[in-house]
Amino acid sequence: MKVVILGSGVIGVTTAWFLSRAGHEVVVLERQPGAALETSRGNAGQISPGLSAPWAAPGIPTKALKWMLHRYSPLVLRPRPDPAQWRWLLQMLGNCNPASYARNKERMMRVAFYSRGVFDELRGETGIRYDEQALGTLQLFRTDHQVEEAERDTRVLDAFGHGSRVHFQLLGKQHGQA
Repeated sequence: MKVVILGSGVIGVTTAWFLSRAGHEVVVLERQPGAALETSRGNAGQISPGLSAPWAAPGIPTKALKWMLHRYSPLVLRPRPDPAQWRWLLQMLGNCNPASYARNKERMMRVAFYSRGVFDELRGETGIRYDEQALGTLQLFRTDHQVEEAERDTRVLDAFGHGSRVHFQLLGKQHGQA
């Protein structure tokens, strides 16, 4: 089979590798002069399965309404008389509760950890090297609510055996202020 892959970021390159290894004829098209110069570069080579999170989460409906008032919203919704769009929206809203969030995050974690393992095998097989770091992440929060959300995510990770070390330090009297 002949396959065209658009983009030579980490996903495009690894997809091309595995398809080629399976015997397919693969062409990768990239608009930049080299590989990994857009989204993959923006992620700085960060591979953090624990940061995978479903969009459908408690509090997202309120956040989404606020986002849509911003020029550069991460969510753009253009309502149309399309039953599939409304079905999707209702299903997403139906998953914006703690139980569904935990179940869906656990599913994403399984895929993310599996993918990281496959990537590790690929690196071993090909000798690919990059400026990898395995030091964890630093996240800064402006409000108590954001800290509570991070703690909730950590509990979900722990419940499914993907525990992580998390340290929260509250800084000064500004903690909790926007």
